[in-house]
Amino acid sequence: MTEEIIKTITTAEAQAAEIKEKAQAQAAQMIADAQAQAAIHEQSSAQVCKAYAETQLKNARAQADADYTNVVQAKKKEMQEYCAKILAQAETEVTEIVGRIIRGDC
Repeated sequence: MTEEIIKTITTAEAQAAEIKEKAQAQAAQMIADAQAQAAIHEQSSAQVCKAYAETQLKNARAQADADYTNVVQAKKKEMQEYCAKILAQAETEVTEIVGRIIRGDC
């Protein structure tokens, strides 16, 4: 009977050791799989972030170009109006000067 108990204990210990080995192997495999998935996600996220940064930079440049064009056009229009106003005033002044010269009021 003692032999049977010892044999049962020995068998149980062997089974426990085998179960422990399998569990450790499974845990190691799970860790390896998780690390592989993390690496894939990290690479994917890096690519997404790079593409996002490039898109944002492209959009910012396009917006800056559009703003620059708008400002240049507005200033050009403003300067054309200013020049037209000055030329209109100059025409009046020139007419007056020419009239004085012709009348001899110099």
